[in-house]
Amino acid sequence: MESTIRQEVYGRIVFAKYLQKSAESACSNKNDRMEFTKGILLLHDAVEQMLGAVADHLHVKLKGKNIYLLEYFDLIEQHDPEKRKLSYRIQMRNLNSIRRSAKHEGIFPNIKTSSHFPGTVFALLEEACKTYFDIELQTVSLKSLIRNDKVRKYIDEAEQLIDKGDYEKALISLAFAMFYICESSTMTSPLRRLILGKKDAAEIEFTQPYKTEYKLELVEHGIDPYLYYRFCNLTPRIARHTETNDLYHWWNKYYGHPANWTKQNALFCLNFCIETALNYQRDVNEGYSLVSYMEIYEDVIEPKRETAIIYNSSKYPSKYIPHGKTLQRKPIFELKKGQSIVGIAMDDEERLDEWSIASDDLSSKSNKYGIGYVAKGEVFVERRPRGTLRE
Repeated sequence: MESTIRQEVYGRIVFAKYLQKSAESACSNKNDRMEFTKGILLLHDAVEQMLGAVADHLHVKLKGKNIYLLEYFDLIEQHDPEKRKLSYRIQMRNLNSIRRSAKHEGIFPNIKTSSHFPGTVFALLEEACKTYFDIELQTVSLKSLIRNDKVRKYIDEAEQLIDKGDYEKALISLAFAMFYICESSTMTSPLRRLILGKKDAAEIEFTQPYKTEYKLELVEHGIDPYLYYRFCNLTPRIARHTETNDLYHWWNKYYGHPANWTKQNALFCLNFCIETALNYQRDVNEGYSLVSYMEIYEDVIEPKRETAIIYNSSKYPSKYIPHGKTLQRKPIFELKKGQSIVGIAMDDEERLDEWSIASDDLSSKSNKYGIGYVAKGEVFVERRPRGTLRE
């Protein structure tokens, strides 16, 4: 039997694992019959892809005809030089029957009596990988499906370090990957810090993965919080310098020690990190799209009267200024009639009558990020496509 796995065959193995993971997620919802049924259909597709990969690996001649799931069992056994028997034929016949009833007759499966299928399909895929390709299903990487280049880079590094047996550094790389997947959202951006008036922040800011709202975000993306916090136990925390934006890592000594820097833990974190990355990009195929204002628009700000005064800070006290300290509010820019500045004007629920403006036109030595505040009654704000040439 051919020992080298051809690229197109490995691609089918990856796709089979991806379908199995998606099916497992769908079937985990025991209160939604439609979602569970979708999972059953995906499990069937995952098995077809894996058995199709095995048949392709064995150079089975399919003659361009459609092959049904159960036919693969006979074809593979007939063309396998070692005449090995595939397990789970009866279980796959039952899965095929349930899938056919759901797809062609609209009969939803009984969730209680069908809940074992995700585990059965996983076992079949695991056995097929080991028997015909001499690889572990756990090592089949879905990283090629990750669209974020930075995340993929750190996962590549981690895989290489695991192969070399350097598990500590692999876990560090995976911590940085998770930062770019989702944990960066738990930190205050430099622009947001200035808009909110958070001027006395610590020099180093750590990610905050234990916030309640962040836990809800994990659940929204189909991430198991329990497993996520085990990932956090096994990897270092990431911190960012509030001035330079340089990133650092810090090990909590309680779990961050050599006894936990093992291959088993590194592989767990690797696979969990890849799965999380894929879950966070799932919205592409969910029937909606979200685009932030700043990605495609910018604002043109003009005075309503002869002048509009822009200040260095909000007229509302900031909850981020430590008790006993005050920030002197003073004018930093006089916008005159006939003039305009281009940037982003934002408000929030605590400042409904005031714009915070971020604009290069306001930047100076003392105002590095170009942040200013102006009453809404003083200016017109007009939206336009980002990058429009000034008239």
